[in-house]
Amino acid sequence: MKHQQVVVDYWNMIKTSFTCLLLAFSGYILIKMVQTIFWLPGYLQKNQKRLEELASQYSLELDDDKSLTDVLKAQIETTIEEKLPITIEKSDETKAIGADVAANVQSEPKKQK
Repeated sequence: MKHQQVVVDYWNMIKTSFTCLLLAFSGYILIKMVQTIFWLPGYLQKNQKRLEELASQYSLELDDDKSLTDVLKAQIETTIEEKLPITIEKSDETKAIGADVAANVQSEPKKQK
């Protein structure tokens, strides 16, 4: 038998390793895509049914609470109407409030740090 010399080609080993890893990753992606083809339609149908049930539940709740919303709208409108004259007469009230605040500030002792 002749003696044979073994030459280690590191570049070829690294290239082959990366090629095998890339092939395994590509196979994983392919399997996931095929799984998604069969899984996604069922998931979307279940999600659509769940959303429709939720929407119908909320519409029933809103229909029952229409009287409450009408009352709240009326309260908001009356509050807005009441505040409009207050903003016009603001100068007299502001002077009275300012005097009260100034009296309170002068009567409080100063805090030392």
